[in-house]
Amino acid sequence: MVNDTLDSLRPRPWIISAMRSLAIFASLLIAVSACAQRAIQLPAAPAEAAPAADTFRFVSDGPAGPGWSRPDEIARKYFQENLTALFARTLTLDAALPRGATLRWIFTGPHAGLTIELTPTKVRIAERYYDSMALYEGHGNFPEKTTFSNERQYTGEARTLTVVADAHLAVRVLVNGRQMLEAPLLFDLTRHQLMLVDRRTVHHVVSGSLVKPDLKSSTLTINPVAVHQTMMGFGGSPSIPAYEELSDAGRRAYWQILKRYNLLLFREYPMGTQLKPDLGNLGNLADATPHYYGDNFPNSEVSNFDYSRHALALGGSVIYELWALPSWATVPWSGSQSTDTWGKSIKRVANPDEYARIVVTYCRKAQAATGSAPAIVGIENEVDQPPEVFSAMALAVRRALDKAGFTQTRIHMADASFMYLGIERAAALRKNPEAWKALDYAAVHEYDFQEFIANPDLYDARMKQMHEAAGGKPFIATEICINDPHYQEPSYRIAFAVAQLYHKNLTELDAVALMYCWLLLDVEQPTFAGSRSLLAPDRTRGWIPVPASYQLRVMGAFSRHILKGMKRIGVETGDPDLLATAFADGKNETLVVVNRSTTARRLVVKGASDSWVEMERTGLEEENAVSAVPNEIEVAPGEIVVLSTIKAE
Repeated sequence: MVNDTLDSLRPRPWIISAMRSLAIFASLLIAVSACAQRAIQLPAAPAEAAPAADTFRFVSDGPAGPGWSRPDEIARKYFQENLTALFARTLTLDAALPRGATLRWIFTGPHAGLTIELTPTKVRIAERYYDSMALYEGHGNFPEKTTFSNERQYTGEARTLTVVADAHLAVRVLVNGRQMLEAPLLFDLTRHQLMLVDRRTVHHVVSGSLVKPDLKSSTLTINPVAVHQTMMGFGGSPSIPAYEELSDAGRRAYWQILKRYNLLLFREYPMGTQLKPDLGNLGNLADATPHYYGDNFPNSEVSNFDYSRHALALGGSVIYELWALPSWATVPWSGSQSTDTWGKSIKRVANPDEYARIVVTYCRKAQAATGSAPAIVGIENEVDQPPEVFSAMALAVRRALDKAGFTQTRIHMADASFMYLGIERAAALRKNPEAWKALDYAAVHEYDFQEFIANPDLYDARMKQMHEAAGGKPFIATEICINDPHYQEPSYRIAFAVAQLYHKNLTELDAVALMYCWLLLDVEQPTFAGSRSLLAPDRTRGWIPVPASYQLRVMGAFSRHILKGMKRIGVETGDPDLLATAFADGKNETLVVVNRSTTARRLVVKGASDSWVEMERTGLEEENAVSAVPNEIEVAPGEIVVLSTIKAE
């Protein structure tokens, strides 16, 4: 059957380039258009053994379909199913399309849709957005704009038509099992329908079936003897100005959400360049360094000990790390020539002793205000320093913390924006054994994942290099999010790509903590919010926090049932498209299963230490939906299923 081979097909290399820039996109269209003039000889249609899920029959000169504003249109066929997040659907035709007829397979979603057109000589794909008045092009009764189109000619008889929306952020079109077209697909699709365009003065009959999707069985075997990292937890950074904007009811709701999702690691963006030498303005909003993010309102760097108290009261931890330093904490650099990430010469660097004094002073203030010093301090967020300065900072901070009595406060390495830079930093730090010993955690941001977002497995090699560079130190993913404007689509498909990154952090890097960039951000542009922040204040509903996209539910699929202190244990699937992780603490056990194929899986789980108490489903339609555990467990394409002995609600 054609569906048996769909999961093994991988998108061509151009799929990534097509999504990187409009210029490349335009040149691609020209190249593919020229290629489309070379017709493909279709193979014979594969024999379809799968049963039909539905049938269709169009008669070109039959009665007009019902419906206002379509006085003489052939009645459409509406398939009564909700599409899964990832899918493969196949139509079979009882006979070749008659000359002059066009079969249109129309897929729609909440923001955009795509149409596949099949004629006796060519197949065409068109993607369109229809979620803004700005897209109106002067025709039709609703605004829409075509953003991608391509076609391919063929010879032979088209008897099967397949559309595959896969985990590679792509859509592929196959005719008679032969791939004809491929396009980037970032938006979600939820429904589909079929229509025939033909002359009403001739008698043509076009009929066929919608093939029932496959269901495969997979066995997962848990191995409790294979013990890996001990989890610290999940969390991220809140914009304190956005938090201050919330109403009293909004703040109560905010903490309920963080507790429900177990997002209790508070990674501060504290006062930076405007910080006074005595740290007297740590929490002064008027002095905060703003992050404008285009036309959005400032989301500034500033501390808030009241926020810390709430996080600690829920069992969370505080991670403190400065970004750009105030000028009085820097000195001119006269050492070896060094450049930053962007190729500019480094002329001023941190004063290690002054940086250590800032850290210790903050710890004292935090302890006085909240009863606890931060659990971890970072060396410096994203800023580039010569390796010898990073080493000096690590040594100075450790000495100062120990001298001040903060021996339990741990230190993570200076985290770079990209993992390849983190690999270089770790390698440089390890050349100074004393400085490397002063660090407790390896850490890095993972913005370079976006280079591989359409093919996440290509990121594995870089993650393995980082794991080796960490030299056995526990790893913290300090910032995960999507900030490339080419991928700022608030779709479940984008969030699902990040789910694969979470899995890879846990398995390739043995990560002990995963943190989204922003937990809460005040934004105007919704697509920006959807990829950068889990939550945003909703001023239309009384300034309460609401999910900015599907990112919250996807992170929650991992965070809600993986508790602090649990250890990752082994689990084998034997299926490269079924990603699974298991965790246990001697009392509880959790299994997280991610189905990134286009085919549903029926699970058989072996080796569980006890009976599961609850199951949680996360998908395009399910928002961390908890239920009892059924006798048969199926994981839909693009779905995340969690089995656990923990009641998360």
